[in-house]
Amino acid sequence: MKKEHTFKKIHVNAKAIIAVGSGKGGVGKSTVTVNLALAMAKKGLKVGLMDADLYGPNVPLMLGMEKNTMAQIKDNKLIPTERLGIQVMSVAFLTDPDKALIWRGPLANKLIEQFLADVEWGEPDVLLIDLPPGTGDVPLSIIQKAELGGGIIVSTPQEAAIADVQKMIDMFRMTNTKVLGIVENMKYVTCPGCSEKINLYPNKDNRSLTKILGYNLLAEFPFEPGIGLKKDDGAPFYLNEAENNTTINEYDRLCDNVINEFKVLKKALK
Repeated sequence: MKKEHTFKKIHVNAKAIIAVGSGKGGVGKSTVTVNLALAMAKKGLKVGLMDADLYGPNVPLMLGMEKNTMAQIKDNKLIPTERLGIQVMSVAFLTDPDKALIWRGPLANKLIEQFLADVEWGEPDVLLIDLPPGTGDVPLSIIQKAELGGGIIVSTPQEAAIADVQKMIDMFRMTNTKVLGIVENMKYVTCPGCSEKINLYPNKDNRSLTKILGYNLLAEFPFEPGIGLKKDDGAPFYLNEAENNTTINEYDRLCDNVINEFKVLKKALK
């Protein structure tokens, strides 16, 4: 595979910038990103969250933000909206939420540049970027232009997803972006009668996705029916459940595993 050209990076004043990507849609990438951001904020980190999924910006919905939230501008800079201790910027703040989002390549790339260069992020400890699904022009543009400290890959663990995950890994490799590890989402359900884990996507040799691909397992989440439900106050799943909930504990584990990859983040917590 040909090596990518070097692109000029756009500086964002964050200690660590992490992209969260997936080889395909529908694997829960945005859900993982949002709950990871909440876990990091709970730890005491200053967190920025860029919803760069231009065609399906669901981060505001998952955070229980008002449907008509619009971006504010000050001194020619876009101002993120604060929600639950997180600074959030989304394409949903710039468009009509009831209309389809149709972006041609040049316009989409220009918007990505604005989200990196023209948003007043302040000085977050970590900026999480929720990438669009797949390996198309928009996620490639973000990876090329952002000063990424690493990338997280989210996927369901069925064999049919392996080829798509490999393409995402190749994209990170081509752009010299470190793969921090893989999150296996919706991996199993827990039997309500016996508490046994039942794999939803068993493969022929019973290996996990991370063992097949040779990368670290950052977390593995069960299929959680309540993950898309919110209380009347709009609080997301991570803030709704008891701390001994299996999924909540796994998000805390994911948070710790990611923080441990960055000395600057460990230092920020001291």
